[in-house]
Amino acid sequence: MLMPMMNRILCVTCFALFLAFTNTGAAQKNSASITPAIGNSYEGGKIVYLLKPGEKGYDPEKTHGIIADTADLPGVFDWPDALAACERLKKNGYSDWYLPDRNELEKLYANRFSAGGFVRNGKQERFYWSSSEKDADYSRGRSFKTGKELAVDKMSKTGYARAVRTF
Repeated sequence: MLMPMMNRILCVTCFALFLAFTNTGAAQKNSASITPAIGNSYEGGKIVYLLKPGEKGYDPEKTHGIIADTADLPGVFDWPDALAACERLKKNGYSDWYLPDRNELEKLYANRFSAGGFVRNGKQERFYWSSSEKDADYSRGRSFKTGKELAVDKMSKTGYARAVRTF
């Protein structure tokens, strides 16, 4: 009586192991074959832009683009501190975060709802820094209330910072 019971347990265990290994393999194949899309969680953040044909870095064989952190860095910063804070960021297993340039910030603004984490406040203008300078005294940023690009004094103005990385 004990022997048939042990055989049955052994069969059930083997079948369970078989299912576990085949399902794990299928999940790995499926996740590796998923095409990145705007708004998807990917490599430490959310995809906010995918490179298009003709753009620098575009590769028809492999998708490349911009990933934004899902939250602003805590606090407000002058421009040099915003640059440094983004470069110091180590999050979700990645340490190659940086402050977006003016073109990347424009793409982030256009896809801000896909990135998420932006505080909406109709009374207060949210100004985000870019890494692009206008000249020695002014840097560029963008109002996330109006969408307009602004050139502001990089030492006396404070703003928010949202780190990005490329893939």
